[in-house]
Amino acid sequence: MANYYKQINLMIEKIINKILIADKKGFSIGRKNEELSLLDIFVIKKIGSNNMKPIYSLVKETEIDRGVISSIINKLAANGYIKKEKAKEDKRVNMVILTDEGEEVYNKILRGQSEILDFILNDITLNEEKAILKFLSKVNQKIMY
Repeated sequence: MANYYKQINLMIEKIINKILIADKKGFSIGRKNEELSLLDIFVIKKIGSNNMKPIYSLVKETEIDRGVISSIINKLAANGYIKKEKAKEDKRVNMVILTDEGEEVYNKILRGQSEILDFILNDITLNEEKAILKFLSKVNQKIMY
């Protein structure tokens, strides 16, 4: 084990704690000042990356329970970020699409992520970037749900 085992473990715990607290408080991103959870943001990002997405595809990609996805979609639709419509080719398929306000939130999310990543990587060497990527890859491989 490396010399920084305890410090790395402590830092991971601090990051997880901050994420949990932030998610519990919610994120004020939209114009209406309603709080969005990390799952809300995650779903907006998934929809925004394709602009229009079948709900079944959203469930499959996110690996989140259909009932939870349905609840998130209803909340986002009620807040005016997305709208649901039937697919033109197959009326049995329900699609979700971002509204103009949803597009604004999606772009704010992307800008915020870009700012965070720029801050983190601003004074990092290429070798340090590789080490961070390796670390994150290992964390990703080990996380189970």
